[in-house]
Amino acid sequence: MGADRTRSTGIRRLYSKGINRLRHRAERGAVTAEYAIMIVGACAIGGVLVALLRSPAMQNALKSIINYGLKLAGVEGVHL
Repeated sequence: MGADRTRSTGIRRLYSKGINRLRHRAERGAVTAEYAIMIVGACAIGGVLVALLRSPAMQNALKSIINYGLKLAGVEGVHL
């Protein structure tokens, strides 16, 4: 009886190791796909920011913020 119990326990261990390997192998592809989606999303956000910053209104807003900061720092006479 002891040999049967040991054999079945060993088979269960091998089976669970094989299942775990298959799960990890499948999850590797999922992680890669998630990274790819994140990269595409980051590129899309970057493209929107570039488009916004090229507009004259945003450029003027940024210049006024920078000039205000320079005035607070005590640097006068610099106009961007």
